[in-house]
Amino acid sequence: MESMRLYLIRLHLEPNPGGVYTVTSPDVPGLVTEGRTPDEILNNVQDALNALMEAWRELNMGVPPALRPAPTDRPQTIEMLVAA
Repeated sequence: MESMRLYLIRLHLEPNPGGVYTVTSPDVPGLVTEGRTPDEILNNVQDALNALMEAWRELNMGVPPALRPAPTDRPQTIEMLVAA
């Protein structure tokens, strides 16, 4: 089994009626998903990234530069949507 890698990408959340957010990324062309809660958004982003990476592999396409693995030998800082 391949080990999980960490990537640093920006996500844009566009609010829609009914509390749903459309999620895209300026760093990952083609990434579009939706979610209501931070957990749902993160899970859906992960699913969308997995599907995109599989498609890029099948089509022998390179991945966007933003999807270079983040260093794991030092602490990381991320911005995250949280509900309070």
